[in-house]
Amino acid sequence: MKRIIVVSALACVAADAVAQSSVTLFGYIGAGVRWTDGVKGGSQVGFDNNAISGNIFGIKGAEDLGGGMQAIFMLQSGFLTGTGALAKSPGLLFSQMAYVGLSGAYGRVTFGRQLNALEDIGIALDPNSAQGQSLSTIPGVVWGGNFFTNDSRFNNTIKYVGTFGGATVRGSYSPGGVAGNQRAGSNVAVGTSYRFQTLLLGAAYQTTWNADASQWARTIMGGASWQVGPARLYLSYSDLAVSAAKAGAPERRDRIPAVGIVYQVTPFLQLSGATYYDFAQNLKNTGGADGRKLTSYAMLQYFLSKRTSLYAEFDRNGFSGAYKKDQTNIGGLSLRPDGRTVTGVSVGMITQF
Repeated sequence: MKRIIVVSALACVAADAVAQSSVTLFGYIGAGVRWTDGVKGGSQVGFDNNAISGNIFGIKGAEDLGGGMQAIFMLQSGFLTGTGALAKSPGLLFSQMAYVGLSGAYGRVTFGRQLNALEDIGIALDPNSAQGQSLSTIPGVVWGGNFFTNDSRFNNTIKYVGTFGGATVRGSYSPGGVAGNQRAGSNVAVGTSYRFQTLLLGAAYQTTWNADASQWARTIMGGASWQVGPARLYLSYSDLAVSAAKAGAPERRDRIPAVGIVYQVTPFLQLSGATYYDFAQNLKNTGGADGRKLTSYAMLQYFLSKRTSLYAEFDRNGFSGAYKKDQTNIGGLSLRPDGRTVTGVSVGMITQF
């Protein structure tokens, strides 16, 4: 009889432990058709792997440890609908997120591949939360992500996020792991935001070092978003500086103002758009290699339900001066040699789970 009582008690404890833990599978998948003009070879019509938000699937979980403390984790992967392939290089399964951490009354600490503190602020100041799938709609990956690898996430990252009243503070550090050189391949970032009713203010800073610490890239960012009736307005400014790889060469400098809007036309129809104007000096750290890049997009979504929508998207990237020969954009947008513009139009559907 005592054995039965003990077993029953243990079963109740186990059931209670399971009840306070959760694991969730989530994601979104979209596809459509895309027309692009200004690429190598002229114009083309092809498959669109969700220009609005890209495609992801993920698993997240939390376990209640008591005292308001939770153990948390996130695994998130990007993929291409058209082929089923991973969105990143082979072998990088969880390209979007792969972290574990603790969350409590004094904030959250996470360890792994993730966005850094500055990118969190950049996402909050972007009308589409920087969810596009390429440079055609998310040029900020150049100055907001890892400048030297063009990766939108940082590996081996330790990040803290804490919210106190209307203020949120963030800090992250990504060690390079190079013996004898603590700077090599590393990133450090801090950010803060403050929310007052419908107004959000944010500012952030980061420094990234290349693989051998011979160059650094620094970004300072600030801006605001404000809900006015059915519209949310966005305004931001970013400043990128990249040191020269050799003594005597000039420093690269980019100044990027941006504006955007999300307008809820009806409960079922949403319009969003943004413009980023990059004033660049000394591209590739070459004196006098100045250029301009103007990125604009407009996105229209019609919601068939809370989880499924149809979309139409337009984007245009214009280049002048030395920017017409910038290898990052030539590779990312397939810009024709010495081209001036790349224009794209996408239509399709998205569903979430």
